[in-house]
Amino acid sequence: MNLIQMSETEKLLSMADKAAVMNPDYLDDDLMIIDNIKILGVPGVIRPNMNIIAICTNGKLQMTMDKGSFVVEAHQVFICPPETMIDNLMVSTDFEYVALCITNRALQVYLRGYIEVWNEFTYIRKKRIFDMNDIDMKVYEKVYDLIRLCLENSADNHETQISRDLMKGVLSAAIIGLCQLLKRDIMTSGSEAPRPKNISYFNQFLELLQTLDIKYRPVEYYASELCISPKYLTIISKKNSGKTANDWIREYTLADITYELQNTTLSIKEISNKLGFSNTSFFGKFVKEHLGCTPLEYRNQKKPVYSENPKKYV
Repeated sequence: MNLIQMSETEKLLSMADKAAVMNPDYLDDDLMIIDNIKILGVPGVIRPNMNIIAICTNGKLQMTMDKGSFVVEAHQVFICPPETMIDNLMVSTDFEYVALCITNRALQVYLRGYIEVWNEFTYIRKKRIFDMNDIDMKVYEKVYDLIRLCLENSADNHETQISRDLMKGVLSAAIIGLCQLLKRDIMTSGSEAPRPKNISYFNQFLELLQTLDIKYRPVEYYASELCISPKYLTIISKKNSGKTANDWIREYTLADITYELQNTTLSIKEISNKLGFSNTSFFGKFVKEHLGCTPLEYRNQKKPVYSENPKKYV
């Protein structure tokens, strides 16, 4: 399969040494739920193309991430944004974890109004690990119990769409809950966290992207709103997040597109107009280029993959 035609989850699976052994418990174009070390057990440097959120339930994980050394132990959450370089990865023999791999566009759809907390933690403060207490762990045990029931119901009764929607509802609530834990961590350590001088402009840029109904605009528009040059906006965006201003605009636009296609009954033309595209032809080309299919094909995309034997993670 051509790499451009592969979904983000298929690209991530292709990075694993023996991907077929991984057997994800859930898999679609934007999400993957796993508890198999093979996703991390690849030689040399890797740069995952998706967000990885992993809860360590036992043992220890050591790694180098963007040239910094990290150790993850039980009751800790590890967050790896896309395009982060991971190297020198070692795990203890008793290492166990729960992992969710999710694209940026899906994460933005799930979080919506809470995305600023995620951005603050991962891109501004650049934190990668935080602690969970006993109550936090118990809550997420119950969350996976609900997800497991959804998966089992799908396998038993073939109610794929209903189970998919129910599972994603639970997962969305769980990710929002995770943002509350991130916020707690930020508030606890916020006074000590160094903040770059230009972070205010970057924050304002993200706030514009989060609040504007029409996000598909040139960098010049956002720079003008912030009273800075387009070049400076791109520089501070790259410095604070590793992504250009255009990257952010594209990701937020795609998040709105996928949300409208999957969660509304608006026509393709209505979605195109709502999101600020000049015409449906250009809208279709944009979707085809970045999602690998037409808007209608994406709306009727292939069904997700469920494991026949969902595992209990924790």
